[in-house]
Amino acid sequence: MGVFTLVDLLPFKRTGRLIGEIDEFLDKVSDAILVLEQTVLDYVDQGPNETLEDRLTQIRTIEQRGDELRRGIANTMYSEMLMPDTRGDMLSLLDEVDNVLDACTHTIIRLAIERPELPDDSRPDFRTIMVEVSKSAQAMMAGARAYFKDPQAVRNHVHKVGFHEEEATTTGILLGRRVFDSDLPLERKRQLLDWIVYLRNLASHANDAADSMSVFAVKRAL
Repeated sequence: MGVFTLVDLLPFKRTGRLIGEIDEFLDKVSDAILVLEQTVLDYVDQGPNETLEDRLTQIRTIEQRGDELRRGIANTMYSEMLMPDTRGDMLSLLDEVDNVLDACTHTIIRLAIERPELPDDSRPDFRTIMVEVSKSAQAMMAGARAYFKDPQAVRNHVHKVGFHEEEATTTGILLGRRVFDSDLPLERKRQLLDWIVYLRNLASHANDAADSMSVFAVKRAL
């Protein structure tokens, strides 16, 4: 049995609307990843400034629309009895992707509240962590798009998710050790370590979604 795309699985008249909603949802999550990356990189370079509040408003708007789309997609699939054999996998994958959207939003909210003071010598590593985390998340998004349109290409993207997650983790470990070996107060060390872990966890969410889509893509090929 061959691998079917979303177009193959849906009745023709219903295909356009649902594919459009899924595409827009994935676009919103990609937008959220980009907003988070730029927010963190600006913070690393400049510290807290007026753009942080603008980004907070922007990410909350993106999250709200993403949640509306995810609910609408689920309602359409269930109310119109679409794809009973693959619906559960598709909705599970969208939930995994939505976890990345939530993590982007919560990270910016937390940054706007805590406004941590970054030591100058830690800034390059925080930048590296954020860039690698963003690459991991965007590779996951490319895989999610492939799952719906070209499932055989999912594997090509999943490998990149894990690679960039590992790069972020390695940098985070080295930075964390350096922070705790420093003369900073203990409470500040803990706050900085929390931020290292918090950023790295976004790549972990992306990796979880990539693992799921790998399994789902194989199931569609059977």
